[in-house]
Parts: sequence; structure tokens; C-alpha cells
Amino acid sequence: MRIALDAHGGDIGLKRNISAAITLREEPTIDVILVGHRGQIEAELRRNDVGVDTFTIVHAEEQIGMGESAIQAVRRKTSNSISVAMELVKSGRADAFVSAGHSGAVVASALMTLGRIPGVTRPALGTRIPSPGNIAFVLDIGAVIDPKPEVLLQFGYLGAAYAHTVLGIDDPTVALLSNGEEATKGNSLTRAARDLLADADLNFIGYVEGRDMLDRPPHVTVTDGFTGNVALKIAEGTASFISVMLRRELTSSFRTKVLALALRPVFRKIRDQLDFEGIGGAPLLGVNGVVIVAHGHSSTPALANAIRTAAHAAEIGLTDRLRDALPVTVADVPQEAVV
Repeated sequence: MRIALDAHGGDIGLKRNISAAITLREEPTIDVILVGHRGQIEAELRRNDVGVDTFTIVHAEEQIGMGESAIQAVRRKTSNSISVAMELVKSGRADAFVSAGHSGAVVASALMTLGRIPGVTRPALGTRIPSPGNIAFVLDIGAVIDPKPEVLLQFGYLGAAYAHTVLGIDDPTVALLSNGEEATKGNSLTRAARDLLADADLNFIGYVEGRDMLDRPPHVTVTDGFTGNVALKIAEGTASFISVMLRRELTSSFRTKVLALALRPVFRKIRDQLDFEGIGGAPLLGVNGVVIVAHGHSSTPALANAIRTAAHAAEIGLTDRLRDALPVTVADVPQEAVV
């Protein structure tokens, strides 16, 4: 699988992305295409004692900064690394795209370049979240901040189709994130979306509260991009906080250090269950191509996992599977209207 990687994306940028690509160079089923400024990429490869001909490099003169307006930057900087990589996917020169850069720019570029699959007005970013013994998939986590109820219905179909085709769940349960389980809870958006989801041919089980997303989650949790992004980052921060506190307390004295040594296998299992970096990025569901968005602060292993996720999604034909699984729920609308 040929995976186009935004070489400049993320908080660390070129150094971290090149490191992830180097990590994967021995994996025979993945061919990473580095998209970015050729001179800078080649210089970074040399600093790592890697030949410049080890990877295919596609030059992109410009980059989109995290503080820039997504739509304006994509339209103004036509040779940016995100858009150049997206064109590789559209033309078939790459099977998938991965970026830890500006997620809004990734969504805008994907819509402008790849377009949407039938029945989707807005794509969604979805991700698995750590849940011991369960498979929990959440969408949207940032692509659509202020959706209409009909869009949340589409998210339900997208999430269920992904859970079935990729995660291997027959008839996955779908729930709507709210501030209570009772049907009377929620705001105007969630109440309207609940009515639509309840009438759809989905295994809809009603509302789910934030406290149950990790402990007793449905297979698919649907929410708007603002709420989903906040919820995800709180969960990530909580997991990181617990790890820091455990490490601090268990290394505070000789006695606790001995105890920690004896319990190391237990703590390793807990760490693995709380590991967000092993998830492998968030697929952008609903566009005509495989697009994976990684965290801006992703480590080298996390970026490598995102690339592996992209390769797997391309290999199983994720886009075609979603297209086949989705009903055409709405009339097609011009791409410009949804960017």
C-alpha cells in the first residue's frame, strides 16, 4: 500500500514524520511517500543516515500552519503538502493519505479534491477509544463543529458501517452522546437527532452519558465535532494524568518502588488498556478516499500506527465498503456548499 504522508504535519513536523517513515521502511506491505519540501526532506533523511532515494519524495512548496484559516489556506496555498498529497490519492498514485497537521485543512482539501460518497453531506472524523473488553468508536471528533440533526443521522450510518466492515461487529449498537439517558434530556440538536436515529434502520439504543463511554460504551457513539473533540481530549488527559500520578506515587519511596516492581505486569496491562497512541489515527469517513488524521502531538510510534491504519483501510477497500453500506439518505449537494 502506497501511503502519502504529510511530511510537515504536526507539532514537531518534519523530524517526527521522517522518523515514523524510517520506522516503517522494513515493512514490506507499506510504501511511504513523503510529501513536502524536497530539500528539507532530503536534509532530514541525511541527518538520520538514510539515503534520499530510500523513499519516494513528492515536492510541495508550501505548508499550512496550525493557526491559519483552513479553507482560505487550502485555496490560497495551492501547492501545500496536504493538497498535493490529496491529489496523489485522487489520481491513484497513492492508496491513502496520513497527516498530523491542520485537521480543518485536511477536511477542506479532502472535500475539494476527493469529494463525498453518495448520501453524505458532511464527513466525520471517527476514532476508537480505549475501553477494556469492548470496542468503542466515536464520531465526530472535530470535522463538523455545528451539524444539523440530519448530519448526525449520517454519522450514525457511517459509524455503524465502519464498525461492521472494519471492526468486525455484526449489528453494532449506536448511541447518541447526551447529558442523561432519559429521552427528555439533551439540547435541541440531540433531541432532533435522537428522533431521526430512532426511526432509522440502525441498532439505536438511545442516549449514552459521558461517564459510560469508557466503562459501558455502545459500539458507536455519535456526537457533534465540538463535543466529541472535547470529550476525547478529556479522556486522553485523564489517562495521561493517571499514568503520571501512578508513576509519581510508586517511585516516592524505596518501599513503593519494590511494590511497583512486583506489580509491573499489572501496570503494563493497565497502560496498554489506556493507550491512545496505539489507536492509529482517526479516519475521515464519507469522502472518496482513505484519509487518516493523526494527533498534532503524535509520537513516532503513534504516527507509525496511523500509517499502518491507513494501509489496512486501503487494503480492505474502506471507501467502497462504506459506499456500499450507506443508504442514500439525502440529496447530493455541491461540494462548495459543505466546505
